[in-house]
Amino acid sequence: MPHSFRTLEDIIDNGFCIGCGLCKALAPGAVITMVESENGHLRPRASNPIQTEQEAAIMRLCPGINIHGPFGKTMGDADPVWGAVKRVARGHAADPDTRFRAAAGGIMTALSQFLVESGRVSKVLQVRADPENAVASRPVANRDAESVLASSGSRYATCATLERLPDILAEGEPIAVAMKPCDIAAIRNLQAENERARKLIVCTIALFCGTVPSLEASDDFLARRGLTRNDIVEFRWRGHGCPGPTYARTADGREFEGAYREFWVDNHWTTQFRCKICPDAVGLQADIATGDAWPGGWPKGEDDGWNMLIAHTEVGEHLLADCEAAGKIWLEDSDIEFVSDTQPHHVSLRRALAARLAAGRIAGLPEPNFSDLGLNACAAGLDPDTLAKNFAGTLRRIRAGQGDEAVKADYAD
Repeated sequence: MPHSFRTLEDIIDNGFCIGCGLCKALAPGAVITMVESENGHLRPRASNPIQTEQEAAIMRLCPGINIHGPFGKTMGDADPVWGAVKRVARGHAADPDTRFRAAAGGIMTALSQFLVESGRVSKVLQVRADPENAVASRPVANRDAESVLASSGSRYATCATLERLPDILAEGEPIAVAMKPCDIAAIRNLQAENERARKLIVCTIALFCGTVPSLEASDDFLARRGLTRNDIVEFRWRGHGCPGPTYARTADGREFEGAYREFWVDNHWTTQFRCKICPDAVGLQADIATGDAWPGGWPKGEDDGWNMLIAHTEVGEHLLADCEAAGKIWLEDSDIEFVSDTQPHHVSLRRALAARLAAGRIAGLPEPNFSDLGLNACAAGLDPDTLAKNFAGTLRRIRAGQGDEAVKADYAD
């Protein structure tokens, strides 16, 4: 019979930790530090015992084991894969420089800039390059458009995104959060029982997430050029074009680039086990979710940079309309079928999740609190052979000892 998670170590040992750092914020007395593990992911390490009530809060709020989707009784005709849909569009930032520098069309950056410039929020919680480690990331609370732009571009690296959240909320100012879907899930979990979080976090924007790879992928890219992390002061996974090259710059000014295929297909990739069983990598709980707009899910070469967008809530729908009216973004209406065509790997993952989670139950993993995610409706659109393959593959992985070890990524498959 499945059993429940009881401790932070249960979450880590069974491969459900996502490295977000929320536990550090929830248990300050434990003096938790986020440490890079042997497989290149951040994991919490407590210096003091975690108090009982704080560990209980971690068990309730940790997004690694608590994801509550939007598929409740009031969802009506929500799309089984993409959730509530107020508006679907294809678009890009109106500013050419923002569009060029961003990972795709710059929509997340442009929306975040509009939020701070219009005074709707005092700051936007995002991530940007760690000044002490160019391949790593750190959370930042940006107060102006220039700082937001400096945080543009995808950061395919582990990051303790939420470790500063209580301190930011304590400042008492309205904020927006622009991060991964699992970070937004943590925000929603916190808002469910924290009035300050409900009042001050006024907007959430999520990217369509292609898993969190370990830093090994970046290390391998550098090693092929005779470099290490200590040699570089700047690193980009993509951007400065769409998709743009992978790029590294050393302290003495040498520059190195790699084609998109090298990093995303030919490179050594590992990811977290939790990403392989992610019930929401598409931002179902965010006000707006956005990602790449490549038909077929793969770039055919360089293009001008486009985003797909879904406004899930009225907050998101109004933000898109206001930002568009202000001339900050350019949008054309689209539909869910085109979103699915541009994100086939996400459609496949959502449809296969019921089978993968069933394998976890059969294998005796602790039972995560994943609810209202529409997984049975998603599975109904998948052929039995594919469901069986996903079930067997996950079961085999778990029985082979999969816990918090790195797992081969299948992003490009």
